[in-house]
Amino acid sequence: MNEKINKLIKLSLINKNNKDFPYLKISNDDKYSGWVSNFNLTRLSDNFQIKLNLKNEKDLFLLFVLASSWSKNTRWENAVYFVVSLILTDDFKIKDWHSPEFVNKHIEYRQESCQSVLNKVYGFQSRIKISFKKDFYPSVKVLSDNWETIKMKLEESDKKQDWEIFINYISSVEGLGTGKKKMRIKIPLILRELRCQNIYNIDGKYCCVADKRVRDTYKNYINKKLPSNYLKASEVIWNDFKELYDIPAFAYTDFLERNLI
Repeated sequence: MNEKINKLIKLSLINKNNKDFPYLKISNDDKYSGWVSNFNLTRLSDNFQIKLNLKNEKDLFLLFVLASSWSKNTRWENAVYFVVSLILTDDFKIKDWHSPEFVNKHIEYRQESCQSVLNKVYGFQSRIKISFKKDFYPSVKVLSDNWETIKMKLEESDKKQDWEIFINYISSVEGLGTGKKKMRIKIPLILRELRCQNIYNIDGKYCCVADKRVRDTYKNYINKKLPSNYLKASEVIWNDFKELYDIPAFAYTDFLERNLI
């Protein structure tokens, strides 16, 4: 194994469940538990650990919201807190997001919603000022409008054990990326989280996120060029890190910042 890949794996395992690395949620058998298995944020009112149970349809919907929000020109912390705000308010049904009026109301009060969630939780310390982008909300509407088809494609992919059915569909939906763009790079995040919670039997080669942060790690630290295609890159990452997925490569920036590398 590449020495630097091995170093990243070891650092990830040493620091698993360390609150300084809120995404390093690794089980006792050294497998990644999933980003949404525990957001490392706790509700102040009752010490409820905030997470998503993907067997629950509304939580499954919020996984897609996380992926779409993260696909914008924003930091991961903003996407996480946006989803957490929806978990805590829980004042909607999936179909409510069909309504432009409902969406516009949430856009209008997004600053208040952001401040409200910050006052209701404690946990990992964000290095940035949390904000909810205006274009988060129309994408939730797009997900709502396409939700029944999304579920159907998931089930069809599972039944046929052909996950490119789902991938091809979700990557064709306009408006899940920035503005009216499509979402692609974060599709493996959805599949990874479903795999981590054993919702579906998904080949790990589809489950690694080759975003800019991960690509920069490969380029600047591992000295290995990832394929430009996000699915081919996912397969390379899977072969390197297996059940830890892209997480050790994602963590490199934080390891470096803390002088661990």
